[in-house]
Amino acid sequence: MNIKDIKNSQFKDKNILITGCSKGIGRSLVIKLSQLGANVILLSRNEKKMDELYDFIKEDYGTEPCILKCDLSYLDEEKAQGIAKIIVKHYKCLDGIIFNAAILEKMSNIESFDLKTWQKIINVNLTSSFILSKYLIPLLQNSLSPRIIFTTSGIGKKPKAYWGPYAVSKAGINALADIMVDELESVSNIKIFNFNPKATQTDMRAIAYPAEDPSSLKKPEDLMNYYIWMLSSENSSHDGNYIEYR
Repeated sequence: MNIKDIKNSQFKDKNILITGCSKGIGRSLVIKLSQLGANVILLSRNEKKMDELYDFIKEDYGTEPCILKCDLSYLDEEKAQGIAKIIVKHYKCLDGIIFNAAILEKMSNIESFDLKTWQKIINVNLTSSFILSKYLIPLLQNSLSPRIIFTTSGIGKKPKAYWGPYAVSKAGINALADIMVDELESVSNIKIFNFNPKATQTDMRAIAYPAEDPSSLKKPEDLMNYYIWMLSSENSSHDGNYIEYR
């Protein structure tokens, strides 16, 4: 992965959807891609934070992100179709999708999870990515270098006690990414990556490891070169879809 060779100009006017964009990694992605001239589509349940981010982007970079308010825990096919229609109305196509939205809720043993919480976490972290993929993949077909990026976690590969539905959802994301690679990369120019950012300063990390010193962790901004490389055309010949921060 040679980040130095990436031509930042290729992102100008690219249309990129980011889920879970109101804070943390998602927010950093919105800012970075806006700096590069991309048309960023924000999808989050937190309208207030998206509005604040919109104002910041418009004032600092002169672009106007598209805001889509959506609680992914309640996403269904009708709402996903509505999201697709809005994107088609405003843009000719999609060039990239970054599935970044995820929730943890709590750390607990299996017996202590109620079904409602379990389903909410699975819906946000996994099912929403399936539903949105179903209706947004056709919008990627007209792009010259379409990309789909899933933000995963090491806990999806090596589940541990008390991670419950979060670990299950990330294992599911790993499987979904592999399935989509197998189905799409041989019949289209869509390239798919599954990225494990490892330990990063986020609110979720603070919930999982409350005694940890956050200053010992990398910041979300430190991950941006990885996402930019995955979205770029420079990775066309790269083999494998699983990428880890190193």
